[in-house]
Amino acid sequence: MLSQARLGVLARLVPPGLVDEALAVSDRDERRWRALPSRLGVYFVLALCLLRAKSGPAVLQNMFTTSMLARLRERGWSLPASTALSKLRDRIGAVPLQLLFSALAGWRPVARQAWSHAFGLLVCAWDGTEIPLADTAGNGEHFRCHRGRTGDPVGVPKARLLVLLACGSRQLLGAATGSLARGEPTLARDLLDRLRPGMLLLADRNFLGHSLWTAARTRGTHLLWRAKLAQPQLPVQHVLPDGSWLSTLCDPADARARRRNAARNKKRGHNPPRPRPVKGITVRVVEAWITATVDGRTRTEKYRLVTSLLDPHAAPGQDLVALYARRWVVETGIREIKTVLLSGRALRGRTPTRALQELWATLVVYQAIRLLISQAALTTGLDPSRISFTAARDTVEHALATAPADADRCLDWTCHHLSQQLTTRHTHTRMFPRALKNTLHRYPYRGKTRQPTSNKTSYQVHPAPATTPTTTAQPRAA
Repeated sequence: MLSQARLGVLARLVPPGLVDEALAVSDRDERRWRALPSRLGVYFVLALCLLRAKSGPAVLQNMFTTSMLARLRERGWSLPASTALSKLRDRIGAVPLQLLFSALAGWRPVARQAWSHAFGLLVCAWDGTEIPLADTAGNGEHFRCHRGRTGDPVGVPKARLLVLLACGSRQLLGAATGSLARGEPTLARDLLDRLRPGMLLLADRNFLGHSLWTAARTRGTHLLWRAKLAQPQLPVQHVLPDGSWLSTLCDPADARARRRNAARNKKRGHNPPRPRPVKGITVRVVEAWITATVDGRTRTEKYRLVTSLLDPHAAPGQDLVALYARRWVVETGIREIKTVLLSGRALRGRTPTRALQELWATLVVYQAIRLLISQAALTTGLDPSRISFTAARDTVEHALATAPADADRCLDWTCHHLSQQLTTRHTHTRMFPRALKNTLHRYPYRGKTRQPTSNKTSYQVHPAPATTPTTTAQPRAA
């Protein structure tokens, strides 16, 4: 009877067979009968991510209906204490939850829609964030904290998380996690196997580099990444009709070797080597001035985009600049994970294993809710971004103790209910400035001000002429 504990509607998306398979592959399934079976432990960890404000025994109690609890008490079973639930989590580990996420996330062929595709390619984006953890010695040693000017740890331990997300459905295609010692470009290499031909990957200026670009293009994925205005150098080689130009993303290893050879020849008194072009990749560069008007105040910034789409007729520069705005969808997905699911709190796991377990469980819950939203949108022909993620989370939480026999009927009702919980259409005109909202220090940081989020924002895009790039300082806006 304990194995009948489910997650209500999410049990259809995370079925018991899939849970048992993940436990068997990771060698975490039990060999004897237990009062707390491993399958129950997996569903319990997933429920912890939905009921963040409740204790472990209270979460387990909400997973059973009243009649099921009564029958269990008649057989002498009672709710376990927090210590027993912690031992159950340690016995399961983090690998089964990671396998569950890998099974739910991934490439799913979808019909080409205006909200999901551009230039015949599925629009995706990846970006990273930091997840706060419980302030314990084990978490601090494994995940590390930020360092202050004196080198001392500052703040709580944090885990770095990088997600690959489909901008249309907002479903996760992959995720990678690690300590603060691993940067976002390093974690991105763990997601290269998630890239497929037919994708158009968007990324911010932190990822552009010859090595990562080459590795991503090897997977057959087209790229549209933002570049810094100063580095790397992208000289004009051939101006295209739409104002963009072709350039070369140089291999830094070959450039360093060329400088070493020149310095060695000069030191030995030899003639300098014959000039030759540095090895690199042909890319297309698009520059544009973006003017944002917020409540009557105007701000203009220069954006530089680098893409592997070299044909200006198939992918005009003006359309590429407008398309790059979809990269903000991955920021919205990260906000839903950290603010809606985690409620802005640190993970409750006090050991590295429990912290990783809870982090992967959070991603499983997020993906399951997104699959539920996509199913609800498919039945009504809606854009999945129109359905409120918060309303979906609340609906799943309220149906947590749904009996398995009523799961199908509850799933149909949930899809119909979510199709009515629509967000407004003008969310793309909002602007969220980089402003100081909450601070742990007595004095605010210099250069940051408290500014409200505005709903009255308009944008204008002006193509920049193809000239030799200057070394203008890069603005701080994303």
